[in-house]
Amino acid sequence: MAMRRKSRRRRGDVDDWLMTYADMITLLLCFFAVFLSVSVPKKEKFERAQKEVRQTFGRPDVPEGIYPPRRVPMNFSEEDESEVIRGALPSIVGSYDPNKGAQVKKEGDRITTIEMSSAPFFASGSATLSEEGKKILGGDLLKLFNDKYKDFNITVEGHTDDNPISTLQFPSNWELSTGRAAAVVRFFMSQGIPPARLSAAGYADTFPKIANRDNAGKPIAANQAQNRRVIIKLEKIDKEEKAAQ
Repeated sequence: MAMRRKSRRRRGDVDDWLMTYADMITLLLCFFAVFLSVSVPKKEKFERAQKEVRQTFGRPDVPEGIYPPRRVPMNFSEEDESEVIRGALPSIVGSYDPNKGAQVKKEGDRITTIEMSSAPFFASGSATLSEEGKKILGGDLLKLFNDKYKDFNITVEGHTDDNPISTLQFPSNWELSTGRAAAVVRFFMSQGIPPARLSAAGYADTFPKIANRDNAGKPIAANQAQNRRVIIKLEKIDKEEKAAQ
C-alpha cells in the first residue's frame, strides 16, 4: 500500500507542469486578443475620422486627390506649402490630369520644383507663350515668386518628347525646348522679376519622365504628352550671392 501511494504521488508531480503550461497558453491568448482589439481600428471609426479631417482641412464635396483652385494666403505655413502652390495655379494645371497636371516637389528648404505640362503654354512646335500661359504664370504664382520666394533664384527648364522637329526656327528639339524656357523667362522679366534671378535651360527629350515609346518603337501618345513639360526650379539665394546682386 505504501509503495502504491508513493507511485501515485510521483505521477501527480509529473503532471503538474501541464497545469502551468495550460495557464501560460491561456494568458498568451488573452494578451493577443487584447492587443489586436486595441491595434486594429474599426472601419466605421476610421472612415469617420477621414471625413472629419477632410471637412476640417478641405472641401468635403471635392473627391480625394483633387485640389480645387483658390487664392493664396501670403502667411501660409511650411507644412501646406506644396498644396498652396498648387492652389495658386488655375484649374487647367492645378488638377492631376496626366496631360495637364502640376506637381510640386521640395528638396529640403533650399529647392522647390514646380512641374507643369507645356500644353496650356505652347502650341505644338511653337515657343510663343500663349495668353492662357501668361494668365497662369502672371497670377498668384507670380505673387508667390515676389513674396514667399523673393530670395530664390528661378530656373525655367523646357522639355519635349522625342518626336523630331526640323523647321527654319527650330532645327531640333534642343532649340524648341530652349526657346520655350526663354519665353517664360522673358515673361517673368516683363513682370518685374530681376534678370539676375532668372535663367533658362532646354533639355529637349533627354530627361523623359516615362518612356516615349513601347518596346516595338511605336510612340505612346499619352506618355509623350507627359514628357512635354515646363519645370520651374526655385533655389534659395546664398547671402554672398544676394549681396552681389
